[in-house]
Amino acid sequence: MGTRTGERVFAGLVGLLGLVWIVQARKLAYWGEFAPGPGFLPLWLGIVLIILVAAFLLQSLCRARSPRPTPAPEADAGSGAPKRVVAIVVGLLCCLVALEWLGFVVAVAVYLAVLIGVVERRSMTETLAVSIGTSVGLWLLFKQWLKVPFPTGPWGF
Repeated sequence: MGTRTGERVFAGLVGLLGLVWIVQARKLAYWGEFAPGPGFLPLWLGIVLIILVAAFLLQSLCRARSPRPTPAPEADAGSGAPKRVVAIVVGLLCCLVALEWLGFVVAVAVYLAVLIGVVERRSMTETLAVSIGTSVGLWLLFKQWLKVPFPTGPWGF
């Protein structure tokens, strides 16, 4: 079995797991009196899993139909992998330590900015858009809508 076939089989199994989550979540209450019920999160996790699996399989099939270019010798993906993993883990630990000082929104935004801008070397526009957008989105979803308490920094968020 080739790498692509193995990836597709694994994706299919993850998709089945998502389907099981959806079926089981439908047996639980979706919404309680004031907040989401026990079926809310598993239902949406199952839906997101299935969407991601479908996107992966579609991308995999489209990639299989297009000719594969040969990579340049200097584009060795494995050469910097250990340094990247260390940078990601160290950054995450620093983010966790900074949560109490800076608050959730700022700590996560800074971590994502370092991860995307420094480790992944993306453009400044992409870095700021993703880091700020993700932090604000998480704050809106969890703090405002679901009323989950977050560590607040000196700025009150």
